[in-house]
Amino acid sequence: MTKCELNYLGLIFDCPIGNEADDCCFRNIRKYKIEDRLTYFEKLPGGKRNLLIEHHQKCLSDREKKTLFHELQ
Repeated sequence: MTKCELNYLGLIFDCPIGNEADDCCFRNIRKYKIEDRLTYFEKLPGGKRNLLIEHHQKCLSDREKKTLFHELQ
């Protein structure tokens, strides 16, 4: 696992916004037992981990654009 991928490992535990989106790609992973989440994420091919991370980044960006704070800027 790359250093970049390790930076996103926390996503297997919780959404940083607090309320995960209905289409969150980490949603099913978060249903596993904690040790199973780690094993699953570690065994994913790097390309698939990167796709999960890219999906998260897009979701986060889209959700930030919908906040009141962003609209005031």
